Amino acid sequence: MYKNFTSLGLLNRQFRKLLLVMRLTAAILLLTLMQISASTMAQKVSIVEKNAPLERVLKEIRKQSGYDIIYDLNIILDAKPVSINVNQVNVFEAIQKSLNNQALSFSLDGKTIVIKEKSVTDKLVDIIKVIDVKVSVRDSSGRPLPGANVYNKTINKMYTTDKNGDLVINDVPANGYVLQISYLGFKGEEIFVDRKTITYYITLRQSTAALEEVSVVSNGYQKISKERAAGAYAVITGKELAANPAVNILERLEGQVAGVKFDIKGNSVQIRGVNNYAGGGGLPLIVVDGFPLMNSSDAATLTKQVAGNTFGNSVISSINMADIEQITFLKDASASSIWGSRAANGVIVIETKKGKKIAPSLNVGYVFGISKNPSIADLHWMNSAQYINLEQEMVDKGLLVDPASAAPGNEFFTPNSSEATEWMFRVKRGTATVAQRDAALAQIASRDGMKQIEDNLLQNAVNHQYNLSYSGGSESSTYYISGNYTKDVPVFKSNYGENAFVNANTSTDLFNKKVTLRALFNYQYSKSQYNAAATNALSVSTTALRPYDLLQDANGNSIGRNIIFTDAFANKLVGQGYLPFTYNTLDELNYSNSISKNNVLRLSAGLNGKIAKWLNADVSIINQRQFGSSYTLDDLNGYAGRILTNTYTVLTNGRAIAPSFAGGRYITYGTTSSETTVRGQLNSDFNIAGKHQFNIIAGAEIRETNSDNTSETRYGFNSDTRTIATINPTQQYPTMFGYTQSLGANLSNLIAYRKRYLSYYSNASYSYQDKYFVTGSVRLDDATLLGIDRRKRAVPFWSVGLRWNANKEEFLQNTEWLNAFSIRATLGTAGVAPLTGTNVPLISISGSDGRTNQPIASIDNPANSNLGWETTKMANLGIDFGFFKGRLNGSFDVYGKRTKDIAIAFAFNPTYGWSSLNFNSGTLTGGGYEFTLNGEIIRSGKFSWKSILNFGYNTNKVTDQRLVNNASNIAGTAAIIEGMPLGATYVYRWAGLDSKGQSQIYDRNNSIISNTTNLTNAFTKDDLVYAGRRYAPYTAGFNHNFSYGQLELGVRFTGYFGHIFLKNAVTNYPTSADFAYNGVLGRQGELDNRWRKPGDESNPDAIPGITGVNFNSINRYRFSDALVRNADNIRLQQISLAYIVPQRFLPRNFVKSLSLSANVRNLGIVWRANKDGIDPEFINTGNFGSVTPTPSYVFGINATL
Repeated sequence: MYKNFTSLGLLNRQFRKLLLVMRLTAAILLLTLMQISASTMAQKVSIVEKNAPLERVLKEIRKQSGYDIIYDLNIILDAKPVSINVNQVNVFEAIQKSLNNQALSFSLDGKTIVIKEKSVTDKLVDIIKVIDVKVSVRDSSGRPLPGANVYNKTINKMYTTDKNGDLVINDVPANGYVLQISYLGFKGEEIFVDRKTITYYITLRQSTAALEEVSVVSNGYQKISKERAAGAYAVITGKELAANPAVNILERLEGQVAGVKFDIKGNSVQIRGVNNYAGGGGLPLIVVDGFPLMNSSDAATLTKQVAGNTFGNSVISSINMADIEQITFLKDASASSIWGSRAANGVIVIETKKGKKIAPSLNVGYVFGISKNPSIADLHWMNSAQYINLEQEMVDKGLLVDPASAAPGNEFFTPNSSEATEWMFRVKRGTATVAQRDAALAQIASRDGMKQIEDNLLQNAVNHQYNLSYSGGSESSTYYISGNYTKDVPVFKSNYGENAFVNANTSTDLFNKKVTLRALFNYQYSKSQYNAAATNALSVSTTALRPYDLLQDANGNSIGRNIIFTDAFANKLVGQGYLPFTYNTLDELNYSNSISKNNVLRLSAGLNGKIAKWLNADVSIINQRQFGSSYTLDDLNGYAGRILTNTYTVLTNGRAIAPSFAGGRYITYGTTSSETTVRGQLNSDFNIAGKHQFNIIAGAEIRETNSDNTSETRYGFNSDTRTIATINPTQQYPTMFGYTQSLGANLSNLIAYRKRYLSYYSNASYSYQDKYFVTGSVRLDDATLLGIDRRKRAVPFWSVGLRWNANKEEFLQNTEWLNAFSIRATLGTAGVAPLTGTNVPLISISGSDGRTNQPIASIDNPANSNLGWETTKMANLGIDFGFFKGRLNGSFDVYGKRTKDIAIAFAFNPTYGWSSLNFNSGTLTGGGYEFTLNGEIIRSGKFSWKSILNFGYNTNKVTDQRLVNNASNIAGTAAIIEGMPLGATYVYRWAGLDSKGQSQIYDRNNSIISNTTNLTNAFTKDDLVYAGRRYAPYTAGFNHNFSYGQLELGVRFTGYFGHIFLKNAVTNYPTSADFAYNGVLGRQGELDNRWRKPGDESNPDAIPGITGVNFNSINRYRFSDALVRNADNIRLQQISLAYIVPQRFLPRNFVKSLSLSANVRNLGIVWRANKDGIDPEFINTGNFGSVTPTPSYVFGINATL
């Protein structure tokens, strides 16, 4: 089997996949070119005729325009000859000039022009000399567009709309006017107006082509025109986010950006892979409105997860998605190096919506999401009969021991047996016959306890989002105010989460617009409740449920079970005064809840002043604060509270005497953190001789972060009186087990830190004739947490870039089909602070010494004065292209990078107190390519079909890690191995089961090694086989958007290729036959394929048997090539539907726009490489959280008033 992963066949298959993608891309490109070429050639009309018959002229117009022209032939034959000379004009203008001085009129119906004789009414209108026509221009939301340009092509005159977006044109002649309407950032419209209609309502829409011309990218410090940027950027607009009404921002972004991986299950984002050996170190910097989010290195910053749910609809955003205007992904060093030591993993820049200088508008929205909880059947667990069979075999072979046989005095250390094994032991004790046992086991085997779990512990996941915003402005100010409330109910009962957002920003122009004052306020409140009853029941633990365990009896009463003691011993203790020892899963839904509350506040202000026409200064400050608290109450009625009290309850004269602190346990956690940043910046923008353009920024900023964390544990808590008991944390209290122990300190955790950063930065660009661009940036970062030597702390990060807009060269300017072609090249560095280690020792104080009663202090982490930045150097070469006026465009980038000084834990002299210390010693090289192709494949009347294909490849290689890899340590794991990519997986070469049902493997010489033979140092990596990498190097997204009139349909596919996974076949399975087991065993169905008797080893799916089992046998099977599977897959990620209600159906004076949306996600895999039917993104670990999520449905409504 291992040959599948070591031969050149794997490379050939990957090459064939790449060729297939290239062929598919070429086919789409060819189809797009054919469609676009046909439609592009049919947009304008050019005719030169003198005294020609009208019929001939109309036929030529129909041929060139693609419009159908309907008329009565007899009327046309009687018409006057036509003289016309037009070049590349709109079809309306061509028709109008053709009918000049004719007794004919025309009307438009879609793509059809109807020509007829003028009616009596038409002729009366012609006689009237003065008729005014009103034109009202709006955007797609119904908001007026003041200052829109209206060009009258007929008489060569320009107008503009007023503050209400309206325009009155006086004295419209009988033959009408052709008007060309345009507005910055919107697709222009040409209309024909005549005297027959008094008011024309025009809606302008933002278009891909129009946006491309004016679009800008933001690096957090400045906005740059996209056609002037040398770096690698990707932009997702708020409109694109709104078109995907998922409840989680990552779900909206997945598959949309080439080279960026969005891990929905893990709640993380990676831009062009990772740059160090720690998985968490690959998280990008997240910048919101020009400043990084506090604690943005935390995986939960971009997406927050409600505890108790690990999939599906319960992931909620920590950023109000309705407030997002644009998200910019900074991928290469030129784009991100302005952020210096925080940018090695890329930067995500989020800009929130701001007010505009237009009439006020009120926007309201509601999003509702629901998904059915996954079926437990999807876990492929054993049924009750199969599980009982496993228990019977373990009882027969002595791996499960009768608790009743415990020696006197050991009852306190003998857990209870299961219901099924209790009957097995009764036969051994002689208290039941075999027939009675078999009848009882048959009845137990007929149960389906998992159905009760679905009915009583799980529920449909539901999410509600309410959005409200009010914005507008005047000539000198703008404002934007919004609010959001989100309520999230995950699949596990007694769990929930809620979020509330308030956001406000304003800007004011002062002193004749020479000074601009801006302010921002953002507040978030979140609350969540976590209850572990459902997860405990579905886990593998002492409180888990076996397939036959029921939650309720036939009368609907909840069932409690003794876990730590046998029923007889527990009942005896209760009779002596102890609290019940039973664990009742349904009752636990009401107890031991953990409540978390969090408040996040962001306040910022800025002042921008114009010093000269080409120079302005900007000063800004932001303060971010977070106040978090949480508590867990182990109520005396709950299992944890009762066990705690019982533990310290002792027998005196045969009666149980509770401790003085009997009652509940109340655990609180508190965190307070703040971050303040002050920034000063100069911005210069000037042009010399109309050819030389300079854009320069330079600034400095200082940042300080503070944090305080505490946790306290209180005993004897009374929820009615809100009182607690006083305890001595150092006192040794007697326990029911016969030994004494202390409760520990009430104040068990008190942590505080302060960090300071000082930075200087500059970014400059020069362009010549908007064709040739040179860019550069430099940043110097200094931080208190790194080495004592400033040369280690203050390190410059830099970038340089070149860009050539080749389409603006004279030899390409007359190429009508080419509207954009640019080449970009960049080189630069960025960094990241090591995740561990500081320049000062970290001291931890815990507990008290039993003899001196003085605090115990220890050094958690010694000072490392040589610790410095981890630095990544990246080179990028890219091209941007656009054809046929934006109908087809895209980009291609290839990049390489090298990270040095990666912090690695090295073995250290243990006599100093630490077995390892971190040093900057590792290196990692990487690279890849990515491309994006956007095409409007069909544009025909009201129908259009647009497709976006993005594809990325990213790889890396460990080039220096200086650690010796032991074969037994790296087998089956994603180890760090020099010369291999991160996630490289080596496995044992499987030789099958022996005649006793135990594992065998091959060494490099194809000699068989049995499970009883321990591996020595002579067994190395060369004895293993390379199976592949755990992380997909190839990622793809394929999006299709179909629109017809006001209706839009979106379909999104995602693909992941080039990686492997290990099938999970054994979990919580015996790894030794030498001692007894207790608790719930593994439940996955593969355990029923275990070896039982000689001959079973011939079954290729058989797993090691219980007889003679040991750790070697299980471990070598779990990490062998027998379980290696290809993880390639393509998924249908979502289908979305949106409808914009036409204006004619809305109350014009109340509702300006109304849109409806529906979205279904998690539609499943449409293709997978493995033949086992396993979803590689949700590998079954036997835990409920690993189940592939069921489809979720999201519905939204949005209105502008």
